[in-house]
Amino acid sequence: MTARSRYAAALRLSLAVACSAVFLPVGPASAQAVSDGPGVVAAGLLIRQLDGVKRVLVIGAHPDDEDTALLTTLARGLGARAAYLSLTRGEGGQNLIGPELGEGLGIVRTGELLAARRLDGAAQYFTRAYDFGFSKNAEETFAHWPRDSLLRDVVWVVRSFRPHVIVSIFGGTPRDGHGQHQVAGLLAPAAFQAAGDPTRFADQLDEGVQPWSPLKLYRRTWRDPEATTLEMQSGTLDPLLGRSHFQVAMDSRSQHRSQDFGMAQQPGPHVTRLRLLDSRVSQLDEGLFAGIDTTLAGLAAELPHELRSLAEPAVTRYRDAVHRAAAELSALDPSASVPALATALTALRELQRAVPEDDGSTFGFTDVIQHRLAVLQRALLAAASITLSARADDDLLVPGQSLQVTLDLWNGGPFRVHPAEPTLDSPGGWQLTEPPAPVGEATSNFGPVGDPSGRTTSGALAPTTMRRWRARLRPAEDAPSSTPYYLHRPRDGDLYRWPAAPELRTLPHAPPLLHAAVEIEIEVGAGPGGPVSVTVSEPVRFRGVDKASGEFWRPVNVVPALSVWLEPGVLVWPSGDAEPRSVTVTLRSDAGGRLEGDFGLELPAGWGADPATVGFSLIGPGATVAYSFRLLPPDEDDAETASARLLIRGVATTSDGQAYGSGVDVIDYPHIDPVPLRVDATVSVLRIPVRVAQRRVGYLMGSGDVGPDAIRQMGLNVEMIEPSAIDASALDRFDVIVLGVRSYEVQPDLVTANEDLLEWVRRGGVLVIQYNKYEFSDGKFAPFLLEIDRPAPRVTDETATITLLDPDAPVFTTPNRITAEDFQGWVQERGLYFPTRWDDRFTPLIETSDAGEAPTRGSLLIAPVGSGAYVYTSLSFFRQFPAGVAGAYRLFANLVSLDPAAWSEYARRTADDRTESR
Repeated sequence: MTARSRYAAALRLSLAVACSAVFLPVGPASAQAVSDGPGVVAAGLLIRQLDGVKRVLVIGAHPDDEDTALLTTLARGLGARAAYLSLTRGEGGQNLIGPELGEGLGIVRTGELLAARRLDGAAQYFTRAYDFGFSKNAEETFAHWPRDSLLRDVVWVVRSFRPHVIVSIFGGTPRDGHGQHQVAGLLAPAAFQAAGDPTRFADQLDEGVQPWSPLKLYRRTWRDPEATTLEMQSGTLDPLLGRSHFQVAMDSRSQHRSQDFGMAQQPGPHVTRLRLLDSRVSQLDEGLFAGIDTTLAGLAAELPHELRSLAEPAVTRYRDAVHRAAAELSALDPSASVPALATALTALRELQRAVPEDDGSTFGFTDVIQHRLAVLQRALLAAASITLSARADDDLLVPGQSLQVTLDLWNGGPFRVHPAEPTLDSPGGWQLTEPPAPVGEATSNFGPVGDPSGRTTSGALAPTTMRRWRARLRPAEDAPSSTPYYLHRPRDGDLYRWPAAPELRTLPHAPPLLHAAVEIEIEVGAGPGGPVSVTVSEPVRFRGVDKASGEFWRPVNVVPALSVWLEPGVLVWPSGDAEPRSVTVTLRSDAGGRLEGDFGLELPAGWGADPATVGFSLIGPGATVAYSFRLLPPDEDDAETASARLLIRGVATTSDGQAYGSGVDVIDYPHIDPVPLRVDATVSVLRIPVRVAQRRVGYLMGSGDVGPDAIRQMGLNVEMIEPSAIDASALDRFDVIVLGVRSYEVQPDLVTANEDLLEWVRRGGVLVIQYNKYEFSDGKFAPFLLEIDRPAPRVTDETATITLLDPDAPVFTTPNRITAEDFQGWVQERGLYFPTRWDDRFTPLIETSDAGEAPTRGSLLIAPVGSGAYVYTSLSFFRQFPAGVAGAYRLFANLVSLDPAAWSEYARRTADDRTESR
């Protein structure tokens, strides 16, 4: 494949991404979605994009860093091509709505960015950077992300998207806070300089892109408004949207649900403030595009002379027709603009024929024309009220399984339409077993949908009628599962590995597996405006109906015939405990017929399982069966048990010899498209010296963690508590109650129940509270003073030195002796949102800090309260438990084993010692 043809492939893919961002056929529901179907709103928004050539790239570090008001104003209001480049997918954050962390959370937040882009109209890109967690400076961040590697990715996006203007969210200084923010602020100006230099990352030029020099570089000035040189209004009511661009932007921002970012859609004036940092044009900063020729005529004027003379008349006819279409667009009859749009399409195609695509001197011009053709066809179809629905009869497809696709071409407008035979694009190796064939009598639940004469199989499609086709496909027997393309190979440190296909790089996901298209001719009328041929295409998706919420759509994904899961993923097994422990295997079939075979565990030497194997038989998709296996450890003195971590694998072998050793979890929330994620069927066994006192434990969940399972594995029963059911007397059945992370933020009933909890502590209970955010200290929920500063202290270096302020304190001695060794092997961080001020009745137990910072002592605080004990810890146990960090389990065992009387005596004695020392 030549560099030019590779570029054409990448361009087609980017056009699909860009166009889908402003005109998706279906998608997850949103509170007040921008119209993406036929009619005046969609047509009007698309017509805004047809005149002028404006491209703006916004660069930040994470999902939620983007200025959605700016993106909405650009894409929806000005008709510009806007895009957001997020360095990461947000894998290192916390999850308000579910249990996913790491790569799973990255999938959630990628989906949330796409949900946001569906509203604000921008495109979305990423680099290879994996969000490794909070960092405090750029130097630490670049230690995880080699500078040139990340700059290469940003330059690739700049050269592919070719923005006239780059807007950096951050400035690249400590004022940005997060070290990853600082890196984003440093890379934006570096890419501004490097992207146009053919000697920088020269190998990219062999993969289909060319050097590109953006003309302006801005920085957002939200933290220093006095530095502003340009203000952009986003609070004006948009008559097409019925809301201001700022209101749409807040709807967009509210899609970041995993980050607790629900926003009010406030009416009234609003501005985005920017500072001009660099410019290759001389005009004063009187507007974002001031000094930049954003006209199609200006772009044509840069063509070689012999091409310019051919192109300029077509450009003039095109622009005149676009202006006429905008003037003729009617709210009551959007089809009035169709003749002008048809004239514009004819002129644009003449322009495309006049300028050869393969001429290197026309590189920038031809991609503008191709993108404009795609948008113009969608605008014409929206105004003409012509839609194509492409429905699959299943969303989870097994290799070799047949899939039926139904295509409905609906002519909802006033023009006669002549459709050609539909086409279905599918991956290599797929078979079209039944090509699209017309349905003789297309019907719906509400009666016939063909034309009044009943002729639904051939000829013209009359106004207000529909044509239906059905087809069948079969994926290849070795079709790969639909996992995200950037997860196909293990990461290189904290960088994902790009696929070999350059056209996939930096995209949120690979394009949909299946696309349907129908070429149609619309009888617009006599004269230069018609008839006109247009291709209408849509991705094939599954349509379902929920009895409570109605219609929903899901993408088609390939999954294995059999999925296998082992639980728990981490099994803590106290050393010296010879009693068998159980693991559960779950098998789920997604195949259409019967699956039979055997399942067994691959065990370390000396270990056994009861039973050794089990036979299974599953019939039909969704069939599920679960089995329990008892793990039988070897004698304690066996050398194999000396290892602190052992790995057990589960393998199911079907009767045809196929082996399955992983499961596919579909990450699925109402506001995002579901995405399959492959999970190995393994159990990591931790044989560690951990003991726990017998306690009756209650657990109240926060924003999602594995705390209850961690406590159970240490040998205690755990009862889940609903905050709405809390009353003072009912709590007395517990010795210890543990609150999950951010519980006061996500459990509103807990606020009401807080006094009952404190009263229970006073009667002798032990309350263990894991980290909360500012809502906790603002609400004064602790029994004594406990405050968290803004920004809150945190220790991001997972290897930071830990000092036990009193190694002989009961929490470090009973029942497990805790030492500095228990803090080895921690992941991502020590802790976060540390309290900064507390009452003297709290005893700080741990001192730690990142390099070069003052020590902090707020990570573990304990106070006697009446006859009980109140424990507040900001150590990140929620990250350590699923990572199998032995010391975290041992320390938490001591927290839930805490004897309140012993702690009260310790606190009294240490208080007396402090008094005497004074």
